[in-house]
Amino acid sequence: MSTSFISPSRRILLPGFTILVVVVSLLSAGCIGPFEPGSTEIPGGQMTLEPTPSQTMSTEQTPTQPLRNGPAELATSGYIERSYGYVPYTTPPEHRLTVIESNSRKDASGNIIIYGRLKNEGPGSLSYLQVTFNLFDNNGNLLGNAYAHVEYFGAGQTWHFQSDPVPATNYQYFKIAGVMAQ
Repeated sequence: MSTSFISPSRRILLPGFTILVVVVSLLSAGCIGPFEPGSTEIPGGQMTLEPTPSQTMSTEQTPTQPLRNGPAELATSGYIERSYGYVPYTTPPEHRLTVIESNSRKDASGNIIIYGRLKNEGPGSLSYLQVTFNLFDNNGNLLGNAYAHVEYFGAGQTWHFQSDPVPATNYQYFKIAGVMAQ
């Protein structure tokens, strides 16, 4: 008959070792990291901010408008849903996008679609780009959002974008609310 005996010092080390293994596993799996959701720290450098140009509904072609590094309320890190799953997102060091033209129309169901052309004048390709539009009524009340996105937008290329249809009764005009690029 054998009896197993665990020394008191070993009883103390075993739970500590287990906790260490769990924390290392979570860190290596990407479940926890050094950036908190409310953090204002930008990984990899500083970001210059300029006001986001606004767009209004018009039958005329809109003038060329540069968009540089998006507004301050954009997330600096997180995850983006792609067709094949979620991928980590961090703000690129710099991107230069120009709105060549933009407009809106109603589809057969009465939903609003924002469309136009956007040019990537940046130093490199973007693996993901999403433009968010705020939709307003004639009193300036926010009715909702429309989104247009593209993957693999090369430097020097022009993107003919079109948002997903959005139901918006009493719609009058739109403004660019944000640009997320990676």
